[in-house]
Amino acid sequence: MNIYSNKTINETFQIDTTRNGGFDFQFDEVVRDKQQRKAMQADDCECCRNYYEAVGPLPERLQPPPWRSPTSTPKKSRQTCNHKAAAATGGSSKKEPKAANKKQHKQAISRHRHHWARAETPPGYWDIGFPDTQETKMINEKAKEMHERKWANIEAEAARTAGKYLKRR
Repeated sequence: MNIYSNKTINETFQIDTTRNGGFDFQFDEVVRDKQQRKAMQADDCECCRNYYEAVGPLPERLQPPPWRSPTSTPKKSRQTCNHKAAAATGGSSKKEPKAANKKQHKQAISRHRHHWARAETPPGYWDIGFPDTQETKMINEKAKEMHERKWANIEAEAARTAGKYLKRR
């Protein structure tokens, strides 16, 4: 629950015009330059979301082989395997959270790019017909949760120094 329950999001926050090309509204332009698109925020649709879930994080690239090349003159030294040493020191970078790896994967290859994320569709918007009382209650609860998530995201963005939103005075 937000602390400004009697105010709306637009009454509490405003868009930072210096970070939005001088516009005081959510402005998205078509960007066709590859380098500029890489700098934009990556997103996904329903189909792509299923792909990222199935594939998982990107594999690490350009690593040395896990074995060592033999020396020119063989010695009778005993080589130890590296997996025990890695386990003793806490392991490798494979312990990173899956969500962060998927986000990096999405940022690397996604075709869905934007400066401003598209708003979520309200719950029950695409359902044909009138909902009954129980469905209405469930729809209203989902809508309230969506609004609280949106409020929290905008508040976190306003708290960042380079965020897209500013808190109104």
